[in-house]
Amino acid sequence: MADVPIEFNRRDAPSAVARLQQSAFLILVGAPSLELLHQISENKERWPQLKQLLTDRTTNVTVVGALLVASCASFITTPPPTDISSWHPQFPYVCMLGAYGCAMLSIVFGFIQILFLGIIGPGDIKAAQTSTSKSVALFMLLMMPLALLLLSACCAGVGYMGAIWLGNVLWLKVFMSAGYAVLLFILFLIMAALY
Repeated sequence: MADVPIEFNRRDAPSAVARLQQSAFLILVGAPSLELLHQISENKERWPQLKQLLTDRTTNVTVVGALLVASCASFITTPPPTDISSWHPQFPYVCMLGAYGCAMLSIVFGFIQILFLGIIGPGDIKAAQTSTSKSVALFMLLMMPLALLLLSACCAGVGYMGAIWLGNVLWLKVFMSAGYAVLLFILFLIMAALY
């Protein structure tokens, strides 16, 4: 308790928009901002650690993307085993094909990012801060594997939900809808607690 300041002024904390931006950067890029990434790149001790952390993170995202590709391929190529979900309409197939495509792009961008992280240095990050186009390119390269993987997971979830809703099993529709409602409520609680 000695580390907690006696007076805490909420106005000194960044705004909710700034906290949301920092969180999005941290999740998608791996650092709260490109400026902090530049500061870390100047530190000779912390830069190799951050590079290794980003490489490991990208490797994990790429492996999960490969698993998602295999899952989507099996759903697309096999007939439905039961009548719980209906794979006969085109909607679930279109969603699964979208998930498959996004997962493949996530794998490709992950491979490119791993190669890029092997050769990037502090000078590259400093150059990215001087040019808007280089800054946007660096941000896009660092965020694309995870962003595409998240989009792929959303497409797969929508496709599976569509297949359930196109089926004729009422209790499964109710449980699936309740599950999504609980998920949205939990996400709302997390956002409310953080911001």
